[in-house]
Amino acid sequence: MAERGKLKFEIIEKFGILSTSKSGWNLELNLVQWGDNQPKFDLRSWSVDHTKMGKGVGLTHDELTQLQQISQKILGAENQNITTHFAQLPEDDGFGPDADFENDRPKVTRLSD
Repeated sequence: MAERGKLKFEIIEKFGILSTSKSGWNLELNLVQWGDNQPKFDLRSWSVDHTKMGKGVGLTHDELTQLQQISQKILGAENQNITTHFAQLPEDDGFGPDADFENDRPKVTRLSD
């Protein structure tokens, strides 16, 4: 178990890197045991050698499952089949297969745009 000051932690499993900052730090999802506590799914920024860390959030299995359900609702609305829009449009309205329905997507899913 690694120690940072008086903080003990062990990265039990690395699931993946979500992004890498310009400084080289990675936003990672890992299973981490903090001290003698139960391991939690941990989302935070780490230095490449995992000796330094940023603020993060620890999630239980139930919380991660709930986050997945919420994410699926958001992404499901974003990825809905655009052809359903064409079935509702009159043929002479000027919209065709190249129509842009980008603005129909939920705005909350486009935070990085």
